[in-house]
Amino acid sequence: MLPVKEVAKRLGCSIWSVYRYIRSGCLQSYKIGSRDKVSDKDLEDFLARRRRRAPTSLINLLTNPPNRPIDRSKEVKKMSVTPKKGRRNFSFGSIYQRSRGGRWTIDFRGPSGRVQRVIKWANSRQEAQEALRKAILEAHLGKDEGERERVTFNKLSEIYVRDWAKTNKLGSWKSDVSYLKNMKAFFKDRFADSISSQEVEQYKAKRRSDGAKLSTVNRCISILSRLFNCGVSWGYLRLNPCKGVKKFPEQPFRRTRVLDRAEEGRLMTAAGPGYLKSMILILNNTGLRRKELFQLTWETVDFKRMRLFVKESKTSRTRYVPMNELVVEELKGLYRIRKDDGQVFKNPDTGKAFVDIKRSFSGACRRAGIKSLLLLDLRRTFATRLLEAGVDIVTCSELLGHTSLVTTRIYTMTDPKRKAEAVELLVEKRAPAGDDLVTNLNGLLVTHGFSVN
Repeated sequence: MLPVKEVAKRLGCSIWSVYRYIRSGCLQSYKIGSRDKVSDKDLEDFLARRRRRAPTSLINLLTNPPNRPIDRSKEVKKMSVTPKKGRRNFSFGSIYQRSRGGRWTIDFRGPSGRVQRVIKWANSRQEAQEALRKAILEAHLGKDEGERERVTFNKLSEIYVRDWAKTNKLGSWKSDVSYLKNMKAFFKDRFADSISSQEVEQYKAKRRSDGAKLSTVNRCISILSRLFNCGVSWGYLRLNPCKGVKKFPEQPFRRTRVLDRAEEGRLMTAAGPGYLKSMILILNNTGLRRKELFQLTWETVDFKRMRLFVKESKTSRTRYVPMNELVVEELKGLYRIRKDDGQVFKNPDTGKAFVDIKRSFSGACRRAGIKSLLLLDLRRTFATRLLEAGVDIVTCSELLGHTSLVTTRIYTMTDPKRKAEAVELLVEKRAPAGDDLVTNLNGLLVTHGFSVN
């Protein structure tokens, strides 16, 4: 919430003008204690309404002024001389000199109230009139807005992908391109600065009516808001129309599928002796991401120190992943065969690095009789087995390459049997003889003696 002084600073007026807007009902305020305060959203709505008050004919007149100097005989209707000497009134404002040969002053009513400004550089009436025109355009449309080229939503989305997404979202900018296709179909060739918050809400409703999930709609709103924020920073828009648009509440979904030992044996058998078996073994024992596995080269494999070097991760951070004996033996066998290839795994059909192994992995799962297993579940299996072996969650997070423990908790699952065993530790058990209670806490037997009267 903004105090009145801050509101006056943003509007470029006095605090008394702000109180006048509040009393007249033009600006919504809230009483907090004994003081009036205004929310950011209400202030933006107020500014938007004030900007819309500028007539289109006035903006067109100011944006496309006549090239010839003003002829008084033909501009009688638009200009008249007031009794005050030297003052010229137009339909959109006035200019005057306080004294003959003095400086010119412009006088007009902008979105925030009356504006009077001395133009020091104006030496003639035509220059003062030009200064008045530019000042009104700046007040109603923003600085230099009348001279800036407007862009359509499609054009702004292309600029966003080229100048921001590809640079800042190295591994996921293509998903933004996919989401933007649907947005382009909705907003079409609309100018980006003409899209309102109401139209963003209509886009939300349209996506829901098309059957999109709540999480999908929320991702679209996030990308749309980021696109408009870039447009504001780059000068194409004044405000982000997504500001104030609420996202749908999502039900937290956590995939819990983990590969057990019996399924792992069947899957390795069904995978056969090819590259798929080696990939499954490495994923199960290193927790690498799919892209990290596909980009492995022999230069990043250190057999001496028994570790892998990950150069390009999802978080744009490098890290070392230790290898156990199973991974070292598997990679040594591959090295004897493919040491001249450069890539650890190369697609035999294209001769390049793999892009995806979804089809071959699904086929191996089908042959092994394993249902609802994804390649990502092998990474969760790796993390869950580490925790079951007693590894702390911080070490597990570093091995997975996470920047936050919150993300690691999403990947890790606790075995229900271990939960039952943990609760069982709190149960007090009676000794076979006597009136002593024996409590099993953390593997230690503690005896409590008591007597019954």
